[in-house]
Amino acid sequence: AEALAGASEPRGLVRLAVPMSFGLLHVTPRLPDFLARYPAVSIDLHLSDEVVDLIGGGFDIGLRIAALPDSSLRARKLCAVRRSLVATPGYLERHGRPEHPDDLVRHACLGYAYLPASDRWRFTDPTGTEASIVPKGPMRANNAEALAPALRAGLGLAVQPDFMIWDDLKAGTLERVLPDWALPPIALHLVMPPGELRPARVTVLIAYLAQVLSTAPWASADHP
Repeated sequence: AEALAGASEPRGLVRLAVPMSFGLLHVTPRLPDFLARYPAVSIDLHLSDEVVDLIGGGFDIGLRIAALPDSSLRARKLCAVRRSLVATPGYLERHGRPEHPDDLVRHACLGYAYLPASDRWRFTDPTGTEASIVPKGPMRANNAEALAPALRAGLGLAVQPDFMIWDDLKAGTLERVLPDWALPPIALHLVMPPGELRPARVTVLIAYLAQVLSTAPWASADHP
């Protein structure tokens, strides 16, 4: 019995790949609690906004925020991720509030390079009408958090996920723009290489991340 208990105790290294901004904001603050619960487990954390090859890179678990295409990976949806076009009240007072996506051609737009079809913003209204624009503005970056200072300084509008801006929305320092127009839906997924058998160190981290991330405040539809 003692030998079986020792074999099942989570221990060893787990390799985890997560998007950069999401990882810094919402994963790394949670890891100390996990590591305190499982002192025999260690984590090799890889932060990147690029799509990482889990199998080729030897990763046990990945987090992906996207509309996932079909693949050989196993995926578990944790929660929807709402994205919104936002700006500061000051920017909107100076430049006006767009009423239709076509109005954005007259606005400064801060672009994120890793959006699907990042050269174009696509919107759909409640009737199913679609509209798209090519964003142009003073800054474009391959990391959403890199746009935050320019956004909060009132230099333009940006498409941002709620996990980045929910505090700003609650405080009123950012406002949703074109709230009746939705961007293409995406979600937070746990992804894993194919296979049924996983070491205990991997299964406990999967369960922990699923619990803390699916119940995060920004994942709730109740916030502004």
